Amino acid sequence: MTPRRVTGRLPRRRAARRPRRGTRAAAPPVAATPRARRARLILLIVAFGAGLLSLGARCAHLQIFRAGDLIDRARSQQERSVTLHPYRGPILDRNGRELALSLAVDSVYADPSSIDDPAGAARRLSRAVGIKPSVLAERLRDRDRQFVWITRKITPEQRAAIEKLAIDGIGFVRESRRYYPKRELASHVLGACGVDNQGLSGLEFSFDRSIGGTPGRMLFLQDGRGGKVLDRSRTEPIPGAGLVLTLDSNIQHIAERELAAAIRKSGAASGAVVVLQPGTGEVLAMANHPTFDPNAFPDAPERARRNIAVSDFYEPGSTFKPVVAAAVLDSGRARPNETIWCENGSIVVGRHRFREDSRPFGNLTFTEVLARSSNVGAIKLARRLDPSELFDAIVRFGFGEKTGIELPGESPGMLRDPGDWSGLSHASLAIGQEIGITPLQMAAAIAAIANDGVRVPPRVVRARIDPSGRRPRAQAQDAPGMRRVIAASAARALRRMMLSITADEATGRLAAVPGYSIGGKTGTAQKVDEETGRYSRTRHVAWFAGLAPVERPAIAIVVMINEPRGPRFHGGDVAAPVFSRIARPVLQYLNVPPDRDGTLVFDRAPAEVLVSGAPEAPPAETAASVRRGRHSGRASGRTAVMEASIAGAAGTRRGAMPDLVGMSLRRATEVLASSGLTCRVTRRGANVTGQKPAAGTPIRPGDPCSVVY
Repeated sequence: MTPRRVTGRLPRRRAARRPRRGTRAAAPPVAATPRARRARLILLIVAFGAGLLSLGARCAHLQIFRAGDLIDRARSQQERSVTLHPYRGPILDRNGRELALSLAVDSVYADPSSIDDPAGAARRLSRAVGIKPSVLAERLRDRDRQFVWITRKITPEQRAAIEKLAIDGIGFVRESRRYYPKRELASHVLGACGVDNQGLSGLEFSFDRSIGGTPGRMLFLQDGRGGKVLDRSRTEPIPGAGLVLTLDSNIQHIAERELAAAIRKSGAASGAVVVLQPGTGEVLAMANHPTFDPNAFPDAPERARRNIAVSDFYEPGSTFKPVVAAAVLDSGRARPNETIWCENGSIVVGRHRFREDSRPFGNLTFTEVLARSSNVGAIKLARRLDPSELFDAIVRFGFGEKTGIELPGESPGMLRDPGDWSGLSHASLAIGQEIGITPLQMAAAIAAIANDGVRVPPRVVRARIDPSGRRPRAQAQDAPGMRRVIAASAARALRRMMLSITADEATGRLAAVPGYSIGGKTGTAQKVDEETGRYSRTRHVAWFAGLAPVERPAIAIVVMINEPRGPRFHGGDVAAPVFSRIARPVLQYLNVPPDRDGTLVFDRAPAEVLVSGAPEAPPAETAASVRRGRHSGRASGRTAVMEASIAGAAGTRRGAMPDLVGMSLRRATEVLASSGLTCRVTRRGANVTGQKPAAGTPIRPGDPCSVVY
């Protein structure tokens, strides 16, 4: 091995660098003191504590102050709920007939998260539910939702068609649908419901809270991503309470039928009829025209939905004269037979001349002023009262204020305070001008006269039915609403004066009903022209307000025809015949015995007829005597014969004798009365077994008649 060559030069050592001139050498590190270490520790603790405090504050803010909002957000992400509408309570007439009820129907829903082919499912569903495929596809594509409505309240045929399709994710929910079996009958009183069973008008709206019941809920619980449904729960709805109305379906049908016929015949724009029981204030019928079918409420025009009888007011014209006459009679400043000089047809008040609507009159009695509807006579009578006295009497009758009936949208009418009257207001009010009233207000006023001067607030709800179906007794009339408006003697005198309205030369002769005494008043009011502000010569409102029978009134009826066309537009020509055509079948339906030129005269007041016309069981002794009479008659083989004569009412023509065999005496007399004839007897008995003349025999008033029972 060759040795390395070693040289004699040694490696150089680098000399230590000297600091440059003007610089200092770095000082050696100094160890931290205990004080510094404590400061750092304290700072670290403070920072950590502040972090904990801020975190606790944030937690407190979220858990306490924003808890409700966050819970709602969580539920909205995790829960889906569907409201289940309850069955609405039924609405019945006074005899228990159903006017509104709820039916069980199916509604279709979908779970989009369970539908793989939304477009295909939409095409298949479209034909069954009648909805465009594009609309259905848009609903079914929303996979973030677990419940969407497809269609509501379908028919059984539609359900069967959908079930045949067998589409996954399509289900059914049982709901209720409001149904009105009698369609237009009493539609303005009943009202209507929307698709979600909320009341929209009428009693459905007024009593929506009690009729509607308590809704239920169907709850879907899903995972945090809004995907799989984890659970479902269902809370059943609680059905609502029902209503029993004062309306009678038969009387309501008669009123609507005759009103519609009068509207068609006169070409009028609208009209209303109200039938009241004076003693109770119960509305037996409230008809309006035009009308609508509540089963198709959205399709009805707005004007057809208005309940004219309570929401619209009109000037009453001469129909208001009985109210003025009542105030004058009650004050004792006039007598029924007092003679009044009617100025030959005109009278000047201030600078205005009031004229008669028909022919001029000279001397008329107070009663004839009503029968002939004299404007001059009415103005002269009203002058006997101070403005404040006349105003107070009008208010006592209920004008200028709501009646308080249970229906929505009632108008108080129009009545100015005496301080706002002009120099003509006193005279204008006497003839039914410068005041606006509703048909219901007029009916309540006439009913007060029929009820011996006591005003009973009108009502349409008789009782309520519990959700369990228990029907309580009829509600008693609220005492605070009843008030005396005039003395009983004044009311009776006025009714006898109003009887003359159906005389041959009176304005209301077409309101007469064969066999019954009718008291009432016609009225023809001019409507104000909106452009000129003056009374129109072509637009009128025809009225008739009446009661029957006069001595013991069972009904009060008001007829209003708005804007009749043609030459016959007066109340006596247009409204009075409607009264007659309604009153005649209603009095017979209520079993009210005839009392004039067609009456069955009893030796004592009939026990089976009340003032209201409702039937009552006869006394036990009467029933027993009838049973004894029937038994003894059969045992002895004898029959009793009542000799009588046929007395015709005014205007009775020759006709044929009806067949009375098998009828009760009461029914037989009613049949005769409906023909304008009367068989006068003095006793009551059982069924008729024979008659003379025989059925079909030509007869005329005054012919002898015998009834065998």
